[in-house]
Amino acid sequence: MKTIVFEISYLGICGCGGRKFERTIEMRETQTLQGLHNVIIKELRWDDDHLYSFFMDNKAWSNNKECEYARPGQEEPLDSNSASIPLNKLGLKPEQKFLYIFDFGDDHQFRIQVKGFGKTTAGKKYPLTAEAKGKAFMQYPTHKKSE
Repeated sequence: MKTIVFEISYLGICGCGGRKFERTIEMRETQTLQGLHNVIIKELRWDDDHLYSFFMDNKAWSNNKECEYARPGQEEPLDSNSASIPLNKLGLKPEQKFLYIFDFGDDHQFRIQVKGFGKTTAGKKYPLTAEAKGKAFMQYPTHKKSE
């Protein structure tokens, strides 16, 4: 079975720069964008309590709804595709970049790039984190009171 290797980089809130957080994730081609979302949230140690979308044209809030894949169950009001579609049905190409936005209120943006394709290795559990740069950080930073 084939695998797809993704490089994930945190772009910050509204894409305005953020903390260094990069991950290289390898997934089976039969896994889904929803699975990729789950890995990112797990790596960050965040609560999965918000809506999200993947914009395959790499444009935040694109008008091309055919390129948007949303959290399963949210797509009806947004007229989007479901993130539960298998990765091998997306026509991904090497070096392709796309955007992932989590929490439509805070607008956390991530660039995702297809780094390559491979084959599964017996005994390995997918998705797997092949490389990690930067530490997880708080989803909801607390503010210290001035004294």
